[in-house]
Amino acid sequence: MATPDPILSAIARLEERLVERFDGWKRELQLDLDGRFDAVHHRLDRLEQEYQMIKAGLARLEADVGTLKADLGILKADVGTLKADVGTLKASVGRLEARMEQERSERADLREQALEFRRRLGELESRVQEIEDRLPR
Repeated sequence: MATPDPILSAIARLEERLVERFDGWKRELQLDLDGRFDAVHHRLDRLEQEYQMIKAGLARLEADVGTLKADLGILKADVGTLKADVGTLKASVGRLEARMEQERSERADLREQALEFRRRLGELESRVQEIEDRLPR
């Protein structure tokens, strides 16, 4: 019965080697899986950080857009006020130009009248001179 012992021992050794080999493969597979999981975990962490940074940037942009909208509203109101002021100024300039034209016209009339008075004065002086010349001295 010595034969079954060497066969059983060979089978036991074979079984031990197979178990060791499977354990090695299991450890390698576990290390590989752990490494891959860690890599995925690190990538997820980076993505989470980038997501948070994008959210913060978007919030800043939204705040800036709100500020720009408010500033735009103020600018539109100011432009409306300026347009009204320009209209008022144009009307004032128009009135001043009309007044200046009227004054120019009146000055021209006054010049004409002054020239007419000088002419008539000249005529009167001539007549007075004629009359004086006729008077005995």
